[in-house]
Amino acid sequence: MMIKQWGLTKTYRIVQFAPSIGKDDYLTTKQTAFLKAMLEESTIKKAAEKAGISRDTAYKYLKNENFQAELNKRRSECVTDTVRFLQSKLSLCSETLVNIVENPETGAQIKINAINAIFANCKALLETTEILQKMAELEAEQENINEMLESVNR
Repeated sequence: MMIKQWGLTKTYRIVQFAPSIGKDDYLTTKQTAFLKAMLEESTIKKAAEKAGISRDTAYKYLKNENFQAELNKRRSECVTDTVRFLQSKLSLCSETLVNIVENPETGAQIKINAINAIFANCKALLETTEILQKMAELEAEQENINEMLESVNR
């Protein structure tokens, strides 16, 4: 990850916040442990216990901008990794659902559930595709407007 050990004091410097390095740009060992626990536990209380800090200290860390930025970055990375993994399994899932529907030995309710899952996934995929296409169109339109404004301002 983007945290590197910095010196003998066992503090950690957040590399992406390095433009003006100050003492607030560092995560201590305890903050780093709490950060990791926040990604692994379901509640702040459990994360604080796992990191060996008090609940008050946990909330103090959560108010720290650099800690919050790093936590958000790590959460985003977790979500991205999960989405990539699930995307890599979409073909297998779709194939399995189709096999369930096509299997003559599969019960009617199971087939209905599989069909509903297929339709729901197709609907979501179509909606996502439409949104992405609309975004691309809007971005192109915005780019054209920006170019026109630049030419007028010259």
